[in-house]
Order: sequence, then C-alpha cells, then structure tokens
Amino acid sequence: MKRFIILLVGAMAVMTSLQAQPPERTANQDKYYVRRATHFDDLPVHRNDIIMLGNSLTDGAEWNELFNNPHVKNRGIIGDIVQGLYERMEPILQGQPRKIFILSGVNDVSHGVDGDSIGRAMEKLIVLIKERSPRTKIYLQSMLPFNTDVQMWKLLKDREQVVIDGNRAMEEVCKRQGVTWINLYPLFVDKNGKLRADLTNDGLHLLGPGYLIWRDAVIKYVNSGTPPKHHRHHIHKKYRRQHRR
Repeated sequence: MKRFIILLVGAMAVMTSLQAQPPERTANQDKYYVRRATHFDDLPVHRNDIIMLGNSLTDGAEWNELFNNPHVKNRGIIGDIVQGLYERMEPILQGQPRKIFILSGVNDVSHGVDGDSIGRAMEKLIVLIKERSPRTKIYLQSMLPFNTDVQMWKLLKDREQVVIDGNRAMEEVCKRQGVTWINLYPLFVDKNGKLRADLTNDGLHLLGPGYLIWRDAVIKYVNSGTPPKHHRHHIHKKYRRQHRR
C-alpha cells in the first residue's frame, strides 16, 4: 500500500508537471516518471552517499562519472516539481545520506507558480530533510535560466522574471534554514537574461559543456569533508607501524 501511495502521488505530480513538455511526449514522460520512481524505491541509499535530487536537468547527467565518485547518486526525474521531490523522499531519507544537492523549480514556473510559492515549497522540503535526516548536509542550487529563442516552450514564455524571483525566495530560505545556497544562475545566463545558446539545443536542457560548468561550480561542496586518499593511506601505514611495536 505504501508503494502504491508513493506511485500515485508521483504520477499525479508528473501529470501536472508534464505540461511544460512538448505535447507529443506526455504519455511517454508519464511512463518514464513511474519507471524511474519505482527504480529509485528499490535502490539503497547509504550514509556516505551524496544525492543529486531534481528534475530533468539532474536526470540528464552521469554524476558519479562527472565527480569520479561512486557515492554520488542520481535521483532526478524528468518533469518533476518541488512537491514531487517531497513526495518521493522516503527511500532517500531512510538511508540518511551524507549530502543532498537539490535543483528544482522550472516545471513549477511553467505551471504558473510564482517565485514566493516555489520558495515556500522548497522550504517545506528542506524542513522535512532536516527533521528526518539531521546529519545530512543540504545544498540548494538556484534554478537555471531558459531560452525560448532556441525553442518555444509555451508555458515558459515571458516567465524569465519568475525564475529570478524564485531564486531570490530560495536564497532567503537558505538563510532561514541554515543550509548552503549555490547560485548557478549567473554561470548560465547570457546578456539578455536567457540560457546561453551554446549550452543547450532546446532552450531548457543542457549539453555536455553545461554539465561541466555545473560540476565545476559544485565540486568543492561535493568533495568537502572527504579525506584525500593519500591521507587515509598515511593513517593506515602509521597504524601498522604502531601495531608492529
């Protein structure tokens, strides 16, 4: 029954969020969401894991390869909204992961949600994580810009300011909740306030070079608190010398 409820809520979330996707892909995206969510239900999360949580932008990367770290795990699903993240947190929080990196909100923007509402939804998600997994470090990443000149996303037309407002609201959430804010937006925006055309082929999702920019912006947060391998080896050697005495 618990699994059914999670799937039902996830399906309801994606049916709403898919309005931001091209109409001909709606049915496939719905099926993909359920496949992805049920797959994540069955994949374990451990205490040393680093979770990349979000929508299609997160879904689109091979994060463990980008960071050369098997503990970095992808929990992004195409079309997800902030409430969708909230509804599917249970399998993640059971594992008490070391870190969670969140990026979401653009699908909410496409549904007419304003920036303040996105901030409130994100704060609700952050409070849940803090309550259920207090040791987990939370990193909230800004929404990226989009570019309707590259491809027209009808429900995003003239909504650029909502992304800016939502990012401002989420930054305030980070201050209130004491979590780390990572502002990716300036790295991806052009002089006209749109996603750089050289980093996308559809005005919303990233090409490979865009993911490298994202990686380089967050790698210090991913690696923080992890002893370098040579240091761990040195400790082991010192222990062995002491043990021989």
